[in-house]
Amino acid sequence: MTNIPVTCQTEKLRLLGRMDRAQVPPALDWTGSGVEFTFRGSDCWAELEAPAASPIFWMAVLADGCPVARFPVEPGCRFYPLLLGMEKDQSRCVTLLKETQCMPPTPEATVLLRTLRLNGELLELPHRDYRIEFIGDSLTSGEGVLAPRDNPEWITPWFSAFSGYAALACRELNAEYRILSQSGYGVCWDWAHKPEGNMTDGYELNVGVLHGPAAEARGCRKPCDFAAWQPDLVCIRLLTNDCGGVFQAGSLEEDRPAILAGCLTLLRKVRAGNPKAKILWILPGTAHHPELAEEAVDSARRAGMDELYTFALPDYGPADYGARQHPNADWNRKAARLLADYLKTIL
Repeated sequence: MTNIPVTCQTEKLRLLGRMDRAQVPPALDWTGSGVEFTFRGSDCWAELEAPAASPIFWMAVLADGCPVARFPVEPGCRFYPLLLGMEKDQSRCVTLLKETQCMPPTPEATVLLRTLRLNGELLELPHRDYRIEFIGDSLTSGEGVLAPRDNPEWITPWFSAFSGYAALACRELNAEYRILSQSGYGVCWDWAHKPEGNMTDGYELNVGVLHGPAAEARGCRKPCDFAAWQPDLVCIRLLTNDCGGVFQAGSLEEDRPAILAGCLTLLRKVRAGNPKAKILWILPGTAHHPELAEEAVDSARRAGMDELYTFALPDYGPADYGARQHPNADWNRKAARLLADYLKTIL
C-alpha cells in the first residue's frame, strides 16, 4: 500500500480546475475540479477534508470516463474508497471530480485533497487533445441536473459537473476542461439585479466569487497564473441571469448599454488572459435576449478582436426540467452532442 501526498508538483497526477497551485493540500472549489491519474492495481482511496460542516459537497469517480461512484464529503478528514476489487494487472484512468459548485455565502466551505492511497502503481497520464475553459452560471454548474422532474429543492445532491453539458462535450472531444460557474450570476449582475453577483470582476483571480479570510488563506483571491494553463477555447455561457435581473428590477432599454459594455469587458479580460484561445459565446435562450451577446461579439470583432464565435443551443421547456426549472441530464446530453459537433468544426 502506497500513500501519495497530492500537490501540483506530484508526478503522474493531473490536477483539474482553477486553483492556487502553490496551495498544499490543493483546495477544490470550482465545480468539476479534482484530480486525474492512471492506475494499475486493485484498490485506491482519496483522503479528503471538508473544513466546514455545511454545505455538503459531492464527489464523482470515473474509471476510463465511466461513472463508478458518487458520494458526499463528510465534515472532517478521512479516506474515501474510489475503486475496490479491480483486476490488479489492469490499468485504468481514474478521475475524481467535485460535483458541486463553490458557495459564496460560506467561503470557508471547500474540499481539500490531501492524499491518494494505492494498492498498485501510477502510470503515465493519458493525453488530452484540447484544453477548454467554461464560464457560466447554474446551467454550467449543472444545477438540478440529477433531480426528479419539477423538483423544488435547491440542494447540493442535485448538482452535477459530471452530468452537465460541459463535461460531457469535453469527454467526446477528449479535452481537459475547467469550469468557472456560479448559480444566479451574470456578466454584470445576478438574477435579482445585484451588481456583486457577476462573473466579470473576479475573472483574473483563482476563485473570484469567494471572499473573506478563509478564501484568501487558500489562495482564492490571488491572481490567476494564466500562463500555467492556456486553453485552446474559452466558452462563455452567460446573460441568462443578467436578463433575469432586468425582468426582476430593471429595464432593458436602460440596462442595454451596461450589458453590452459588461460583455465587452469580459471578452477583453478573457482575451488578455488567453491570447491564443478561440472564444465562443454560447447564447442564452430565446427568452433572454441572445441578440445582446451577438451584438457584443460583433462590437468586439469591429474593435479588432479575432477568433470570436457564437453558438445557440436549443431551448428547453417543462419536458426537460430537473430541479427548479433547470434542464435535466437528458437535455444536457443532447446539448453536449450538439456543442461537441460544433466545436469539432472550429478547433
